[in-house]
Amino acid sequence: MAYGRSEERLERIVHFVFRCHHNFTQIISLAIYVTSAGPPPYPPPPPPPRRRMSPFRILVRAFIGACIFIGVLALLIWLIYRPRTIQVAVSTATLARFDLVNTTSITPVLSYNLTAMLSVSNPNRRVSIYYDQLQAAGLYQEERFGRAALPVSFQGTRHADAVPALLVGNTSMEFGDSGAAAFNDYRRAGVFPVDLWVDGVVRYKFGELMTTTASTLTVKCHLALKLMVASGWVECTVIDS
Repeated sequence: MAYGRSEERLERIVHFVFRCHHNFTQIISLAIYVTSAGPPPYPPPPPPPRRRMSPFRILVRAFIGACIFIGVLALLIWLIYRPRTIQVAVSTATLARFDLVNTTSITPVLSYNLTAMLSVSNPNRRVSIYYDQLQAAGLYQEERFGRAALPVSFQGTRHADAVPALLVGNTSMEFGDSGAAAFNDYRRAGVFPVDLWVDGVVRYKFGELMTTTASTLTVKCHLALKLMVASGWVECTVIDS
């Protein structure tokens, strides 16, 4: 009987030791896991509250957006219509009279008679042109003489007009003695450097879409004219359109 009880006690002791060892192993494993994993992550901070935009910033953003919209619209219109500059040329010009008259005053007077035939062309395929105002004027030694209105009011697409210009009259010149001496040199040479300026106010019509506001047209034609001799074709330079 004593031997049997001893074995039962021994089994209980062995079972207790085994359970203690198993629990201790679990505790060690949990400690190792916690050590390797580190502390639990902290929750992220809440996002900062959104600031309300001031009226000034709203206006600035609206202005920038409007500028971008207008720029994109203008680019699309240009890509569709491809507007080109007005073309102007002098097909022929005749100087019937060009004389400097010395009067009793210090300022000499230029007596002139200039007839020119201009070619005004609209090279655009989809853009028409309104000429609200168009005129021609002569220029000699940086002094203007004469002025004539040109009878053009509208040009359709790919259209050219032959436009006459007649400058007749007398104009006081302010170029002094040196200018008078240069005039005599040109008269002896038989050729006068005369510029013909064409300026006006134009508007462009892009199909049925829109018509632009008025803009200035400035054209300069360099001529070298002999008395009573018709010139040939001269291309003009468009300075502003």
